[in-house]
Amino acid sequence: MKAAIHIVSLLKLKTVALLVVVALVSGMVAGRGMPWDIAVLAILVAAGALACAGSGALNHYLDRDIDALQVRTSRRPLPAGHVRPELAALLGVSLIAISLALSWQINWVVTLFIGLGALTYVVVYTCWLKRRTTQNIVVGGLAGSWAALSGWFAVSHELSLVPILLALIVFLWTPVHFWSFSLAHLSDYRHAGLPMLPVMVGKQKTTRQIALYAMATLMASGLLAILSQWSFIYPLSWLALSSLFLASNILLLRKPNPERAWVNFKLSGIYLLGLFLAIGVDAVVG
Repeated sequence: MKAAIHIVSLLKLKTVALLVVVALVSGMVAGRGMPWDIAVLAILVAAGALACAGSGALNHYLDRDIDALQVRTSRRPLPAGHVRPELAALLGVSLIAISLALSWQINWVVTLFIGLGALTYVVVYTCWLKRRTTQNIVVGGLAGSWAALSGWFAVSHELSLVPILLALIVFLWTPVHFWSFSLAHLSDYRHAGLPMLPVMVGKQKTTRQIALYAMATLMASGLLAILSQWSFIYPLSWLALSSLFLASNILLLRKPNPERAWVNFKLSGIYLLGLFLAIGVDAVVG
């Protein structure tokens, strides 16, 4: 039982759930006003979940050395010795391969975007940028953006501003979320020698960058509310969630301490999840 729990923890299921919601909601918006193909959406969810889980396992495998140097990650299955590294690598590659084969049943464009999501997170972010630049998480944010596009093109063959905005929201939100997290765990990142933004430029400059990306996220999500047809559900949800999101980021800007950064990290996750759930509900009943 413990072995199974350790293996499951490699899959980063919270991240899986969030990106599955992003992809599924994007597909629902693309098919709004038409009978949804439940089989296609089910394959999309399964393929997206497997790719994200596999990427998480490979992230554990590739980061096992720096995970051992940080308090918050030292008890993860690989540095703690609960799972062999080779098993984590095999699991990650296998899940991604199954995901790509599964997504091919929808169309090659979905396979492309799911593959780009895994490639961006595993190779571009984890292998290349994470240990080299403060902008690692900015480029890494593309991994979530591909999820939005995979959902859209699972249902529609037409490119419009809507899927671009859905992808842009995730891309712009990512630095807010993860720079807040890195502020809350600054000593860990510093000890591991990772060039996260707060390690390299300090708290004040980091919170200013977070505030800029937060404003850009609000603008992109607000533009979506204006440029597409919605009922009252998404616009009102956007207004409520954005007010909370903005207030939290202003508080962080004024008081950039670990406690405030942790709250902003948690609230930013609630913001993105709430936003996409509101979009999904609107697509169903609007």
